[in-house]
Amino acid sequence: MSTTEEFSGGGAPEHDGPEPAATAGPGGDDPYGTHTPADAADTTPAPAADDAPAGPPGERPAGGTDDAARQSRRTPDTPVDAHKTPQHRPPDPREQDADRFEKLEAYGSSVAYHGSAVTLNVGADRPPEFQRIDLDPEETRRTWELHQKAPQYGRMTGSLREHHLVVVVGARGSGREATGCALLAERCAGGISVLHGAQDGLIQALLERNGRRLKRGHGFRVNLGAHRPDPAALEALARQAAARHAYVVVIVEDPEADPGDLGPYAFRHLRPDPAPVLEAHLKAALEEHRAQCTTACTLHGTGAFRSRVMADPRTVRKLGAAPSVHWVTRFARDLAGCLHEPEDTLDTLLDTPVGDLRGLVRRFLKLSEQRTEPAAAGPYHQALRIAYLLGHELPLSDVIRAGTLLGVDMLRVENRDTAPARPVFEADLDRLAPPGGGIAAERGGGMSDNPRRARLADPELMPAAVEVVWHDLPWLREPLVTWLRRLGSDDLERVRGRAGVIAGYLLRHDFDSVYRNLVRVWAISKSVNDRRCAALALDVALEADDPWLSQRVARQVASWADSPKWPFQDSAARAYGTSLGVRDVATTLPALRALAGRPALVPYVSVAYSLTALFLAEDGVEPVTEALGEWIRSENDNLPRHAVRALLVLGPFAVGPDLPSRPRLAQQAIDDPGQEETLLLLWQRALVDPAHSGQAWKLLRDWLLAADQDEELARFLEKFVPRVCAPRRRRTLFHLRLWSRVHPEATVLRQVLDSLAGP
Repeated sequence: MSTTEEFSGGGAPEHDGPEPAATAGPGGDDPYGTHTPADAADTTPAPAADDAPAGPPGERPAGGTDDAARQSRRTPDTPVDAHKTPQHRPPDPREQDADRFEKLEAYGSSVAYHGSAVTLNVGADRPPEFQRIDLDPEETRRTWELHQKAPQYGRMTGSLREHHLVVVVGARGSGREATGCALLAERCAGGISVLHGAQDGLIQALLERNGRRLKRGHGFRVNLGAHRPDPAALEALARQAAARHAYVVVIVEDPEADPGDLGPYAFRHLRPDPAPVLEAHLKAALEEHRAQCTTACTLHGTGAFRSRVMADPRTVRKLGAAPSVHWVTRFARDLAGCLHEPEDTLDTLLDTPVGDLRGLVRRFLKLSEQRTEPAAAGPYHQALRIAYLLGHELPLSDVIRAGTLLGVDMLRVENRDTAPARPVFEADLDRLAPPGGGIAAERGGGMSDNPRRARLADPELMPAAVEVVWHDLPWLREPLVTWLRRLGSDDLERVRGRAGVIAGYLLRHDFDSVYRNLVRVWAISKSVNDRRCAALALDVALEADDPWLSQRVARQVASWADSPKWPFQDSAARAYGTSLGVRDVATTLPALRALAGRPALVPYVSVAYSLTALFLAEDGVEPVTEALGEWIRSENDNLPRHAVRALLVLGPFAVGPDLPSRPRLAQQAIDDPGQEETLLLLWQRALVDPAHSGQAWKLLRDWLLAADQDEELARFLEKFVPRVCAPRRRRTLFHLRLWSRVHPEATVLRQVLDSLAGP
């Protein structure tokens, strides 16, 4: 049933034509229920009178309308003539129309409409339209049981009990409407109605005619949309609701609204933790499926399925990127549908991205389809948003500092003048990147770390952000490259590494331009940090699994290796230690040997670290061990130096969790006596090398101490160490005696000392 009415100062309703069709439907954006309209989400009518709840939802005491009381309070609009009796007074047309409205309103409130809507026009000159939808108590019972309380829910309940009014300020998709219905369901015995409209004036509509629309024991959820309510009107509404013993929840979507300015009954609404929401709705969907399933579907089977899904890391990642609570409930139904499907069906559902990550980034950066410039927000806020997207897992202090630097470069490009050295702006990250919007991770997921870190809901947002910034903001390319150069020279290694990662993402989209303006500058630099960034950028670019890009990177590194300039050579040596070299160890080792034989790379450890990376590869142990044997015996004096450095880098690596105390190089010698001779030459050269002898002696001490936890390693070292130290017997005794005094419990160390000291 749908009726359109217009009221002007309590005047007569005017019907211009036939009644319009009812526009029943969801009035909200984030319901909890699986079968209820959005406005009916998470609501349960709780039979309560005045200020005391009256039992579980759905068990309301029967009660009549308050028509008699309304009639007794009604007063005529004009005074009654003393010489005329009331029955002889001419009827007032306005009073007749008011009576018709009262009957319509009483009928609409006493009859439970299941999905019906009443459209009302309230105002004087151009009255706004709004809809009232009465929620079905039977359907809200189930959603009330599934409702998960949002933060500050207890304080909202107290405000509704004390003031009969709660103002919920929340973003779309946070579950605010479901929370409002749940609050009303716990207090109201007379039913719940939802009011929403496209124009401002809903609060005034409730206040009209002395608040007679506020029924005793009835609850009203008023959706104001982006309209910000007047504090004076809210105060009047609270007084009217308390006088009529009704309860009102006002929902405000204005993101700039401050709850502190709206009165003591206003609260900021944050969406609940999506994990309990998913688990509750998944359990309900599986129970419903089991009740209707014709196959052998047991409670134990559905419980095991639910536990497995909730423990899957992919589920946690998708929940972090969930755009709304309604999406979580729909995701629960989709998961329940995979119960009897093949395993790849569930894998496909969990591996599919939540939504259009590129579109999500555009909305977060305040970009529209018509313009490619930052929105009205200042350049520092825009830069801070970009830095947050690109600073996943970095401390917020690094993100804010990097965002400030980017803002300076953006201003310099926009204004073509000198940017302020110390910009002052408000860095409210909780407002710029609020949890629940699809960008930032949910609270509680590591957000309380010290230091607090920037965490994205989906890590894939970072490469998507790089693509959006590079292609949709072409004017930002120059400041972005300048910014990455500055980050590549940062004092913190984690910031330098992030600059290399971002450059690698950019190489996937525009290799020639990014290489020419950024990566090549790093590769030819005399700074070790810059050359590390160049190698890291190429490594990240290879992760795209693009055959053309892989060939392009391989040719570029080969060109670096053939260059007569030593910075290019060092950059190539570092690049061979990435996935480029790991993909084909046999081909990489000859190229790395050619670089190691050049005197320009002797002062650097790039070759040693690349050898270590190749050794730790799946099929790299044997070829790298053979290469070390060849290098340590080479007549080229440069190769033994790189081999010794490789020993010192590889020495601390253990075999694995099953043998945490056994070095991998020692394991190679234990398994292959031929490799023992190579290891012997490496140790003898390391202990006498003036540049590395101090580090070599410390590594030998660690091996002897670790042997106390490994009998096989102890037997090997008791014979191996005396052979290594025979040419340097006096120096060895000095170190062993010093170590034995510091570690008197070291058994193997004492045995080696006694063996060398002799009788």
